[in-house]
Amino acid sequence: MIKKTLTLIASLLCLPASAQTSVTLLSEQLDIDYQLVDSQPQQCPDAISQYHGISSCYQSKLHLTLPNTLTATNWDIYFSHLMPVVEVHSTEFTIEHINGDLHKISPKATFSGFNAKQTYTIDFVSGGSQITRSEFMPNFFVHSSGQPAQIIDSTRISIDPETGLELQPYLLPFTDREHQFRLSSDDRTTWADTQTIYQTQPQFKQPIDVRHRLIPTPKKQALLSDVKAGDLSNGVAVHVTGIDQAELQVALDRLASLGVVQHPQGLALNVIVDSKANIEAEGYQLDISADEINIRSNDKTGVFYALQSISALLTKGDLSLPAMSIEDAPHYPFRGLHVDVARNFLSKAFILQTLEQMAAYKLNKLHLHLADDEGWRLAIDSLPELTEVGSRRCFETTPKNCLLPQLGSDIETSDKQYFSQQDYLEILAYAKARHIQVIPSLDMPGHSRAAIHAMEARYQHYLQQGDSHKANEYRLVEPQDTTHYYSIQHYTDNTLNVCIDNTYKFIDTVITDVQAMHQQAGMPLDIYHIGADETAGAWLESPACNQLKKRLGDQLAGLNTLNGYFIERVATMLQQKGIQVAGWNDGMGETRPDNMPAKVQTNSWSLLYSEGHIPTHEQASRGWQTVVSTPEVTYFDFPYQAHPEEPGNHWAARHISTQKIFEFMPDNLPAHAEIWRDTKEHAYQSDDSKTQLKQGNEFKGIQGHLWSEMIRTDERAQYMLYPRLLALAERAWHLPEWALAYDYQGKHYHEKSNYFSQDSQKRRDQQWLAFATTLSLKALPKLEQAGVLYRIPTVGSQREGNTLATSTSLPQLPIEYQDKQGKWHQSPPPLETIQAVRATSHDGSRKGRSLAL
Repeated sequence: MIKKTLTLIASLLCLPASAQTSVTLLSEQLDIDYQLVDSQPQQCPDAISQYHGISSCYQSKLHLTLPNTLTATNWDIYFSHLMPVVEVHSTEFTIEHINGDLHKISPKATFSGFNAKQTYTIDFVSGGSQITRSEFMPNFFVHSSGQPAQIIDSTRISIDPETGLELQPYLLPFTDREHQFRLSSDDRTTWADTQTIYQTQPQFKQPIDVRHRLIPTPKKQALLSDVKAGDLSNGVAVHVTGIDQAELQVALDRLASLGVVQHPQGLALNVIVDSKANIEAEGYQLDISADEINIRSNDKTGVFYALQSISALLTKGDLSLPAMSIEDAPHYPFRGLHVDVARNFLSKAFILQTLEQMAAYKLNKLHLHLADDEGWRLAIDSLPELTEVGSRRCFETTPKNCLLPQLGSDIETSDKQYFSQQDYLEILAYAKARHIQVIPSLDMPGHSRAAIHAMEARYQHYLQQGDSHKANEYRLVEPQDTTHYYSIQHYTDNTLNVCIDNTYKFIDTVITDVQAMHQQAGMPLDIYHIGADETAGAWLESPACNQLKKRLGDQLAGLNTLNGYFIERVATMLQQKGIQVAGWNDGMGETRPDNMPAKVQTNSWSLLYSEGHIPTHEQASRGWQTVVSTPEVTYFDFPYQAHPEEPGNHWAARHISTQKIFEFMPDNLPAHAEIWRDTKEHAYQSDDSKTQLKQGNEFKGIQGHLWSEMIRTDERAQYMLYPRLLALAERAWHLPEWALAYDYQGKHYHEKSNYFSQDSQKRRDQQWLAFATTLSLKALPKLEQAGVLYRIPTVGSQREGNTLATSTSLPQLPIEYQDKQGKWHQSPPPLETIQAVRATSHDGSRKGRSLAL
């Protein structure tokens, strides 16, 4: 308090402030308002051409106001900005792009300090586009030479106590649909206001009986109308044959959490594992009657899933089951979720909770993204610097012991921001007990800034000790390489040099340690995802690469880039360790198939509206295990709806609703040209007449993706993940009869080709209504019980005479109405007094995002 008082007195008297006094004053009192001015200026600066793949721009303003006079100018303000600032119009300040998304605001010589209560405005233009509020990062911080940096309080995020959602007080409102929402003059995207939502979403005109329904939908099921229902109020008496009951404990524990305990007097639950049973892999037979429940499978995974089906059938508060028979098996063997803990760290508790929910809905692959430019999140005993340095964020003008802040992170990460080996072993054991395979990914050769920086810290450490051999052993850069490049995330130093031996020694050491952890956990490392994408522009001036090209000569024939050489070499290294290589399809496409192992996994993230089916088909036709990872529908870091308040990125899709995921037909990628649009809501075409999938080849599965650039908390991750994860599980497990089968002869699809019949679309819509009702009445209460902050849908409404008609995408959620005095009502007040609507959770404990009428 004394320090704050002295600071204030000094400022009021206009005395020259010390550097630390200036920093403290600015951090506590400077008000910063960010204003998106124009999302589609008529002309963009030429300077954007230096950045990879950027051709558009947008205009913004920063407004700086200090309540008291401050004459000091010996400070800089740093802030995260997803897209690079390329042009600044200000007589008082400059903005400099540092690296990645980090930028610096500095006073010019013409700036003589802040006058009390005077607002100073910086007008600037950035390359690319930002149109969702979550893309505008928090945690600006101020720094002066020789002093600790401090967060500027006005730029911190707060949490709405009713919704649990983040609030951004530093960001001015988005109200101009023309200049704060559209990407260009031809952008036809519709702002998801309450009337648009009402008019575009299906209406639940009458209640749907979902007592016999579960998620994911079984392959076959039959109600037994002449048989009494099973009563689980006394619990279940479990009898197991062919398997140790301990193998089923996780599934039995879930039943117990829903009120179905084990008891000798309970309903008989007979479990039989018979390896000779004529049942598909991971499949099961489930029969429920008033006398007993019988489960049969040929493997332990099948009976585990059968028990999860019983849990899924239960409605909270009702311990009865309909008499029915189920024959079930998955459509895809690979049913995955990718979670990025590298960009912004997510806790071990979140990962364990996610595994619990994945198992409940029969997802079986967790692709864990453990390292990227912004952080290395897995302890490697052989190279402790990777987490000692690569997991930490702090601000040093010449960082040695940490990484510079990025993506709106705090400037000091005091809590542990990585998984120790014990943490990782616990994750592996937890996953194994739930029949989930963990596929680790430590991205390379691009996306590797954290690793490079950590190994530079190691280099400096041992160099100072006079041990040049140890210093150079794992150094990942070539000092003589003068190549200047920008990665797609605007880094200038994030790509391993693929032409030096140290790179491969580093990779071998890391993989050896990871493999040992998997062996210790009893989950062999069968697949390792190397990333392998986004390396454009690197190594052009590398002496080592020039020497490599000369030495190998014709051995590099057929490669367009050295990234292909890197992938082939690492794939061989992995094969020698008994590990299958996996990577993103753009990088994997740079290889020569004949130089790759027989077993390869490729995740295809090519955009469908940009003919993404072509590379997907091409790699699947090689016989590679192709996992569909289409961003327009499987990237859960994108908004649920096209509205600036909905968090998420926007480059591939303006909206990915739970319904859109349900409607996905992953077996037939080009067919979506009939029903989907691009990011500006334009129709597109998919001509598959010459690029069809090779007869007999099928996709291995599908995978959802939770990238964390704009996800800084577990709660935001939950919001983005649920309930979309359940629709992903539905599509991964169940092949609906309405889905348009793939035509191996090839077709040309567009909005008027009409191969996806009206009858099929009608059946799809009917099944969506049943799925949505099941999700709302059965799954959401279980998520609430598990403490999951799922997204509550926004309310659609429309005036009909003297009443307000309302609806939500998930039925039977309570709806509240706000009057013009700001008070909320559970029943609608007079129409003329209603100004906003919102939905709530079933138990009323949490509110959804409100929309004004």
